[in-house]
Amino acid sequence: MYVFPGGRVDHSDADHAAAAVRETREETGIAVDPATLIPLTRWVTPPGLPSRYDARFFAAVVPAGAEVIAASAEVAEWRWLAPADALEAVALGDLDMWQPTVVTLQQLVGLEHESEIRAAFRPGLADRPPTLRQVDAGLIRIDQPWAAGIEGRREPGWLVGDRDWIVVNPADPTGATPDAIFEAAKTAGSRVVAVAITDLDPRHHAGVEMFAAAMALPVVAGPGAGRLAPYPLTELGDGERVPYGDVPLVARRVEGGRPEAVRYAGPGWSLPDREPPLPDETLR
Repeated sequence: MYVFPGGRVDHSDADHAAAAVRETREETGIAVDPATLIPLTRWVTPPGLPSRYDARFFAAVVPAGAEVIAASAEVAEWRWLAPADALEAVALGDLDMWQPTVVTLQQLVGLEHESEIRAAFRPGLADRPPTLRQVDAGLIRIDQPWAAGIEGRREPGWLVGDRDWIVVNPADPTGATPDAIFEAAKTAGSRVVAVAITDLDPRHHAGVEMFAAAMALPVVAGPGAGRLAPYPLTELGDGERVPYGDVPLVARRVEGGRPEAVRYAGPGWSLPDREPPLPDETLR
């Protein structure tokens, strides 16, 4: 697997940032100035896996031309790659990556300067827990924190179904929103049976593995999504019905958006335009 430098926070580390600096030095030989680290995202390993970690990702500013020294036996090979080139290599099957790496590369595409990275990942102010609200028969709106792993950012998602729920656009990779969903399902006497994503925007699919890896739930998406998605999924063509859940849900192609984009049409409503997105939070 191709991953970023990193590892466990040791007792000698003051915090995640100190661990990031130490691990980068140990695994690559590159010395990173802690003052230049840019906090990016938070990822929590899904439950049910052999090891669970609460991981923080950072961007590091290093001098142009910095060379990697494979100082650690863990490093079998290394490459300097622009984010878009790395994602293309994943799509072609040349590189294998886990979802946190893929999503982080997606978030970095097109960001060329430190100021752009800081702006793109600047935390929001919303630190509320996830909330669920019934908005129609068989349709619950989820207000998700940690959208795409960014602190304070929020993004709407949906639960479709009466007793068999489909999660649409899980945004939160920290586990907070899935925990709330499963607790709500238990209270309602329902169960989560599948995941559907409208596209591969990090705000819409960063939380997929909390369901796909932890619960082995099937994932459905639009045509072409499987080319980049780092998890198994079923692609649905225009007009095809989602083969899960107890409320009819049909995929419809979206013109002019991302190539894999679809919306899901239910009985009298469609997603994601059933309700407008959450208002932008004031940023720090």
